[in-house]
Amino acid sequence: MLLLLTLAVLAGATCRAQNILGNTIGSYFYIHGEEQGEIKAIRIFYTLARRLKGIQLQFQNNWSDIKGVRSSRYEEFLLNDDEYVIKVLGTVGLCLNSLTFITNKGTEFSFGKKKGRPIVESGGPDQHLQTVNGMHSPVCLQGIGFKWTYNTVMRPGEPVPISNTNKVKEDIKDKYKVEDDDDDDDDDEDDHNIDEE
Repeated sequence: MLLLLTLAVLAGATCRAQNILGNTIGSYFYIHGEEQGEIKAIRIFYTLARRLKGIQLQFQNNWSDIKGVRSSRYEEFLLNDDEYVIKVLGTVGLCLNSLTFITNKGTEFSFGKKKGRPIVESGGPDQHLQTVNGMHSPVCLQGIGFKWTYNTVMRPGEPVPISNTNKVKEDIKDKYKVEDDDDDDDDDEDDHNIDEE
């Protein structure tokens, strides 16, 4: 029983560390607050050497807990309305040395010193940053991961759209359907090829 418990704990730590860019040593963190709304500000705390020491996010009007270590040296980046982080660049050595956040409006804001091996992350088309996770030690942030979400701007009282995925598949099949003139019932092969694209 003790062996199973130990394996479960180790597997959980490994799964969490798989999405971390940079070093995966130290204590794991996840910044909660995305249920309150979009990220409106990012605050980074620094070591004396300007390595990243701690991070804090503001969701709507509420600041999250600080992950890592608080410091009297910090900078923050405020996002405008309808502005979202769509890509993050950074550098890492023994610690996380820098992060650059790029928004859908073309704004870039950099924290730290660009030194070490590069990291690049984005959620893909039509996605933006929802929150972050990572690893920290008593000295600095060791690594960082990003949780992305699809852009869905909803106004209060607006109904939630529900997409019909079967209808979309049928529309795609109709669009790419090849007429079969020989009537030997090999239409299934055409449909199969469409699904693979």
